[in-house]
Amino acid sequence: MGAVQVTYAFRQSTNLMHRRPTLACLLGRILTVILLANLVFFGLVVAVQNEPSTMAARIRTAFQSGELGIKDYLLFDRRRGWHQYNDCTVLQMISNRDSSRLARALAPRIYYRNADWTNQCAVLRGLIVDGLNPDSLFMMRYARYWHGNNVVAAFALQGMELASLRRMLSIAVWLGMAMLALVAGRAGSYVRRAGFTISLVAATVWAVPYFGPGLTHAPGDALLLVGLATFAAWSRRTVDLGAIVLYAAAFGASVVFFEMLTGQLLIAAAWLGALTLAAGRDKGHTASFAGPGLALAAMVAFALSAVATGISKQIIAIVFVEPHAGTAFLSQLGLYMGLPEQGTTKLGIARPFVRLAHESRMLTFGNSAVGYGLLATTALAWLLAAVRGWKERRTEHGRDVLFLTIVALTPAAWVFLLPNLTYIHATFIVRILVVPISLVLLALCWPREQPIDDAA
Repeated sequence: MGAVQVTYAFRQSTNLMHRRPTLACLLGRILTVILLANLVFFGLVVAVQNEPSTMAARIRTAFQSGELGIKDYLLFDRRRGWHQYNDCTVLQMISNRDSSRLARALAPRIYYRNADWTNQCAVLRGLIVDGLNPDSLFMMRYARYWHGNNVVAAFALQGMELASLRRMLSIAVWLGMAMLALVAGRAGSYVRRAGFTISLVAATVWAVPYFGPGLTHAPGDALLLVGLATFAAWSRRTVDLGAIVLYAAAFGASVVFFEMLTGQLLIAAAWLGALTLAAGRDKGHTASFAGPGLALAAMVAFALSAVATGISKQIIAIVFVEPHAGTAFLSQLGLYMGLPEQGTTKLGIARPFVRLAHESRMLTFGNSAVGYGLLATTALAWLLAAVRGWKERRTEHGRDVLFLTIVALTPAAWVFLLPNLTYIHATFIVRILVVPISLVLLALCWPREQPIDDAA
């Protein structure tokens, strides 16, 4: 009788250990992660020394050497990067003097010459090299983002020139891709296929040569890839809903730290969903909660954490530095969520889609014909995958394929939510198209067999 009771107690304790956490428990974990992450971010932006005189010296050297110029955009420049506008914006924020370190960290000053914010590199040169009086320009406090990119630039430029920093950033992005592929190669069948597909697409059609040297794109790209590689390395362990939600929340907050609405949030969430689905399938029926449900839970936790982290930054800025930060943020968000000006055409919501298609050449090294062909091939492949998934919807394989094809459409949701942002910044937002390209390819090569867990 005693042995029976001991056996029963052991089974009950085992069931409790593997019992799926409640919704309240999951939300509590997400909130805890958000709180801790924002405390870390606050500490980082305040602690990093961005001595204006040192930053100004680096900038003057960059202008003298040709590493910086007065053009805001350098078409298909592999050495300096395409998005010089953002680079000059970051360099100005970390070199402008302010009343306190807290103000420089949470709501740095940014000067501009005209209402449409053009010629920012020329403004930077005027301020740092030509001795332009800041009082002759317009000024605002740029509190919309966490500006983790400023932290990286300010820290690195203390010990190196801009040219060296750009090389290091490019190397970090390429190493991130290599790390994901290497780690995925040691994982289960599904994660291996997902990791290889993501790495392949990132290396070929993510325009890394033009954005790898960028001060605002590269840190987030590298973090995104390292985050996915870390998850892939961890996927051999038992898939646990509570643990994955924790990881997704931390990942979402970290991406926001470097995000400036450049599309990395969408890409990270979609690729995390694909890897989570793969990890669940590699564990087969031993997983506590596998399949599209697990992947969707990870994506939801990622999104909740990302939104909360963005809101937290606005609250912190309002409390400590800039009372109007929230109003400015909402005003800019409203602009981005509006429709583009019609001009001579009447395409409406279709305009940002057309603009993205036009800028697909960014993904194909400047070749527009190949860019259009890439989009057409992806559309046909998506249709094939969707039909295949629908025909097999009653099977595990079919449901997985359908899930991947649905997630592949998330760029369309981005465009509908932020049409004006997409239209204005299509030359770099076009990078979100790596989501359908990679996930459609993954859906078509999604394995049918149930793999044997190597870790079992």
